[in-house]
Amino acid sequence: MVKHIDSTIRIVDKKPMKHYVMSRPSIEVLLEDPSLEEIMINKANAPVIVYHKEFGMCETNLKLDAKTLMKYISDFAKQRGEKLNSQHPFLDSRLHDGSRINITIPPITPDGPVITIRKFNRNPLSIIDLIKKGTMTTEMAAFLWTAVEGRKDYPFNILIVGGAGSGKTSTLTALVSFIPQQERIISIEDPLEIYFGKRKNIVRMEYHPNPKGKAMTMNMLLENALRMRPDRLLLGEIRGEEAKTLFNAMNVGHSAMGTMHANSPRDCIARLMGEPMSVPENMLHLVDLIIVQQNIRDRDRIKRRITEIVEVQKSGNSVSFNTLFAYNPKKDSCKRSSTPSAKIEILAKLSGVEISAINKEIEEKRKILEKLLKNDVYDFDKVSLVIEQYYENSDIILGEL
Repeated sequence: MVKHIDSTIRIVDKKPMKHYVMSRPSIEVLLEDPSLEEIMINKANAPVIVYHKEFGMCETNLKLDAKTLMKYISDFAKQRGEKLNSQHPFLDSRLHDGSRINITIPPITPDGPVITIRKFNRNPLSIIDLIKKGTMTTEMAAFLWTAVEGRKDYPFNILIVGGAGSGKTSTLTALVSFIPQQERIISIEDPLEIYFGKRKNIVRMEYHPNPKGKAMTMNMLLENALRMRPDRLLLGEIRGEEAKTLFNAMNVGHSAMGTMHANSPRDCIARLMGEPMSVPENMLHLVDLIIVQQNIRDRDRIKRRITEIVEVQKSGNSVSFNTLFAYNPKKDSCKRSSTPSAKIEILAKLSGVEISAINKEIEEKRKILEKLLKNDVYDFDKVSLVIEQYYENSDIILGEL
């Protein structure tokens, strides 16, 4: 059992979904619980549903009657100065803590008002958190560190793909620590989720849909971002025509990282080529790495795992894949393949060093990550500081190992 505010919480194993039981049920308890990702009120007088980081969908012992639900909605709309009526039947906004809230009312939802809250993560997971949780190994993290850094001048273009709730944004956020501090980052998200710590050279842009059709599109935001001298572009989720603009940006030398919904590297490429993304086939090789992330169910628990790290290589007018890391279900871990990394070979040539020098750096980074793990250093900002110190003077950090 876990104590939250003035309520004790316990998870009860029932079918078809687990029960999230509060001794004193309230919305406030749900909003305060860091183990929850989403809160879903499907209708009045029905159990509120939550998505738990470890147990997935859970039914709570909280029900809101119609009067209470409507008061909550009308008070919120009034505080925000928003209209919510039959002519404007849905609202997309934020709570005071940054959580995203979506409200719909009849006639869109004929059974009554519906509230969906996607909670803002106040304690973002660091790369050490992800290693501890088994999302990736220190070997994978060290390789990705080198890919994101790119020896400062040649960072890889990276797409993180997976299903809904597989942890793509958490992984993208953790990888942000590897971006050198002097780089100017422009991020475009819907909604704002990526944590950037104490960085100063960062511009965050948020896409806001508009039911009247007058809103800026993600593509318009990206086109504007390209006029802002970005060193690195981050897209929270790629899903439309902005994909083609992003690849054009890569083609002229802009570095980019982002997430999208896809179940495999081939699925990712197929989606990029299809409508509405419409990325030309001869530009697909501009993505250097595809990271595949999945939810792995282990009895009654959910584990988030990177199941593949794949290089994308040009093959005629199309692409081929070089699998660097692949998931072994029996060992619940990814294993490095015996295939050499073509991208590391290219990085070595561009940097004017031997491949052995790059591999030595990867091994050094692995040892740094292992030390942070051994010393229980999980805080995002503290991990970022060690990485920054390594960039400034690697001899000092390596001398402490």
